[in-house]
Amino acid sequence: MQRPRILTVVMWFAGIYAVGAILGVAAMTAGFGEPTMGGIPVSRNLWLRVAAPLLGIVALLMGLTSAGLHRHRAWARRPFMCIWPLIAFYGLGWGLAGAIPWSLAMRAVIDAILFGALTGWILFRHQPSIEYFEALKSRQN
Repeated sequence: MQRPRILTVVMWFAGIYAVGAILGVAAMTAGFGEPTMGGIPVSRNLWLRVAAPLLGIVALLMGLTSAGLHRHRAWARRPFMCIWPLIAFYGLGWGLAGAIPWSLAMRAVIDAILFGALTGWILFRHQPSIEYFEALKSRQN
């Protein structure tokens, strides 16, 4: 079955993001660039302690999503949907711990809710996506 165009966009976005995030963390670890979180300059140590682990996990989930969509796997949408609650709880946790400004923590929560709702609609409510994933499920059974 032909993958819907919107899922092809998600597949490429996720794959490019995964590679870029890993390269970005490696560059920051090597001392290149100015560390910022949400546009706010921070120390390299804080960035590596707070942002780098999240970027690594998100890169892994994005890579799984891209690979799953590329291979026409029905499970591919679930790793992508795990990203948004992870970002929300991660931001909330670091905000409560006082490691990041509360405004940045709330921004993480709001962005995660908005993007999570959008991607949830694309992956679970958009009619071509529903038909595509149903066809994949029936093909695997």
